[in-house]
Amino acid sequence: MEQRTKCAGRELQQHGEAGFVMLVVLWVLTAATILVVSFNAAVRSSAASATAEVDWTVSEALLDAGLEVAAAHLVDLNEKQRWPGDGTPHAITFAGVKLVITATDSNALIDVNQADEKLLRSFLRKFSSAPAEADRLGSLIMEAREAAVNTNSQTPSKTNDNASQDTFRAHMAFADVWQLGRTRGVPEGLFKRIEPYLTVYSAEGTINPATAAEKVLEAIPNVNRADLVKLKYSSRDASNDVLDKARSYLTEQRGPAFIVKVSAQRTGNSHRVERTFAIVTGIDTAAPYRLLAKWPTVSASAEKM
Repeated sequence: MEQRTKCAGRELQQHGEAGFVMLVVLWVLTAATILVVSFNAAVRSSAASATAEVDWTVSEALLDAGLEVAAAHLVDLNEKQRWPGDGTPHAITFAGVKLVITATDSNALIDVNQADEKLLRSFLRKFSSAPAEADRLGSLIMEAREAAVNTNSQTPSKTNDNASQDTFRAHMAFADVWQLGRTRGVPEGLFKRIEPYLTVYSAEGTINPATAAEKVLEAIPNVNRADLVKLKYSSRDASNDVLDKARSYLTEQRGPAFIVKVSAQRTGNSHRVERTFAIVTGIDTAAPYRLLAKWPTVSASAEKM
């Protein structure tokens, strides 16, 4: 009897040890499975990240290529191939990717830093249903410009006979159009409507009628619809009368600054990437253009093209 009890005890002990060993084996297998799954997930994540990084780098290179194409056309010696800078979209295929490029002469836009006050206020009223709102924004811009002038006049100047004269003023009320949009008191809705027609890069704050959009031309004081048609489509001789009465608001100068927008869309891709550049041409014999500014690359739905 005692021997049977001992045998039974040994059997129970052996079963317990076997169960513990099985538990350890199951735990090791589970841990190994989790480790393998985690490793695979990390590999997939790294691969996806690397692919995304490569795609983004390629996209940025394509956008830079679009800028080079635009610059080449803006300075083309062949007048027939030269882009006027009127914002017309140009679609080309580059390295199997569709690029859409627009180049806009900064003299075709309203310069928030330099535009004549009457021109600026007239332009703002064209976009606002409430005259008081437009007048308030106009006053805000003029006050900022006056403050910038006062700051500039109080800053000691350093003369250098050998220094070349800067194309753009060193002290401006707004370094960028979007600075105006972020200014306190600027109505968001009004700013969104006027932003496509604003710049800080014009030569003198005057308008080039050959490249300006109709919305900009309509804001020129002292001109009517017939005058606008003459300015836009007639020869200089035919529009001399219009030029005479609006001379202070107009210029025949093209550039030297241009706003270039480039979008790139790959075949089968539902999204596109786009970027905006500001460049200046013709001021440096060592380079066809110089980059003034570039905005961050953004991604957008291709349906909005």
